[in-house]
Amino acid sequence: MAAVVQDRSLRLVLLAFAIFRPTESAQWIAILVYAYRDGGTGAMGVAAVALLVPAALLAPFVAQIGDRMPRERALALSYLAQGLAAGLTAIALAADLPSASVYVGAVILNVAITATRPTHLSVLPELADTPAQLTAANALTSSLEGFAIFIGPLLAGLMIALRGPWLVFAVMAVALTVMGLAVLAVHARSRLVTTSSPTGGALEGFRELRRRPGARLLLGFVTGQTAVIGALDVLTVILAYGVLSMGPAGPGVLSAAVGVGGLLGAAAAMTLIGRSRLAPAFVLGVVVVGVPIALVALAQGPLTAILLLGVAGIGKSFFDVTARTLLQRTVDDDVLARVFGVQEGLAMAALALGSALAPIFVVTFGVDATFVLAGLSLPVVALFVLRRIRSVDRDAQLADPADVALLRGTPIFEPLGPASIERVARNLVSIDADPGTIVIREGEPGDRFYVIEEGEVEVSRHGEPLAKLGPGDFFGEIALLRNVPRTATVTASGFASLRSLDRAHFLAAVTGSPAGAVALADVMDRRIAEHDD
Repeated sequence: MAAVVQDRSLRLVLLAFAIFRPTESAQWIAILVYAYRDGGTGAMGVAAVALLVPAALLAPFVAQIGDRMPRERALALSYLAQGLAAGLTAIALAADLPSASVYVGAVILNVAITATRPTHLSVLPELADTPAQLTAANALTSSLEGFAIFIGPLLAGLMIALRGPWLVFAVMAVALTVMGLAVLAVHARSRLVTTSSPTGGALEGFRELRRRPGARLLLGFVTGQTAVIGALDVLTVILAYGVLSMGPAGPGVLSAAVGVGGLLGAAAAMTLIGRSRLAPAFVLGVVVVGVPIALVALAQGPLTAILLLGVAGIGKSFFDVTARTLLQRTVDDDVLARVFGVQEGLAMAALALGSALAPIFVVTFGVDATFVLAGLSLPVVALFVLRRIRSVDRDAQLADPADVALLRGTPIFEPLGPASIERVARNLVSIDADPGTIVIREGEPGDRFYVIEEGEVEVSRHGEPLAKLGPGDFFGEIALLRNVPRTATVTASGFASLRSLDRAHFLAAVTGSPAGAVALADVMDRRIAEHDD
């Protein structure tokens, strides 16, 4: 945790997120209040769908900017775009323009928002030096989420009471413009910009999910939880005004209760840092989010409802940290922003669906039954797929730290992010070579790549010595990359401890990553020059 706070780039990115999340929550409360005042409960549901459907459809395409340009620049651009859109919405509200003008500005704002969270979550692996630091950054992100759910609605209620919804958007415009300019100072590890078409690039996130069933399962739960939160946003307004008679501040207070719980849960989630198994905490989060929401149906007064929603916020923090960390460990780094873009699109759609269905369910089944359905749906599903959740956890288990450190010391793998190196390290095979053992023989087919952990090997060609390699050096890549027979013989000078990676995993790691491809080109140029000499 200290390493996260002391890192200037991580600190600045998290600070920007700390400004972004409360303003995001505040603007959503402001627009729901505006819609409720404009046309009642029905208008609130319609407005939620109208605002979120365009964002849901465009999110996978908008979020790919995080994989098509340096992610820290994409993050700054997303904040600046939000500042502009929030300013336009504030002007429409302050000038009392027709509601269509307000909603157009809000739609543009929510579309811009879809790029922020995917880019933020995908830049963290580039800035973090270790898996523990990445988990800590995710835990701090979750803490900020909880803080936002707490402070955002309270700030929204205060500003709406003072000047009306326009003030919320005006403050958001100024704050995010400032943070967008500040994030320009962040410097993450360099990456190549892809040259694929916008449509093809966006669809790569869907292709990655098709290849990884564990990631699909995680996204399914994230989408389901977002639908519950969307329903809860509407239900808290109805509960505050129609059931508990809490007055104008009621929705903000109930939403803030979830945020307070989120802060407590995020503090507890710090205990997850460094853990390889996250499935128990993931399932715990699903249950602790849902059951208290269902129990709100039994609440007899505001205090009970506030306490129950606070407990749900604790579970949400555990769920968020584990789901994000598992997804970052499971998905290839170079399509991570696009996968989170798919998640953002699904989340927007789920938020719209939950917001639209909640009023219908309230009218059809009543407020109490709607709280029970919203709360118990995901815990029930989790019980049925518990074995699959455990398998995702096993597949994403952390590798041996020594193997990770060994790979980090090689120029080919050093540019990869923590999640990518973890995946490579999990596929390493230990090989012990006695003195005089021929590890690879000139002219034979190439099937594996090798890194030396201990000892020395001698490289020769046509019987002539070429070089001696020691700990941290590697060999065997030329035959794999050029699809040719082995170009040299490698013999153990003494006892040697090696780590080996098969052809498929090696090629997937070094050619599937733009950063790895750049490093690989440099290594190949040097090796070819050495052989020519």
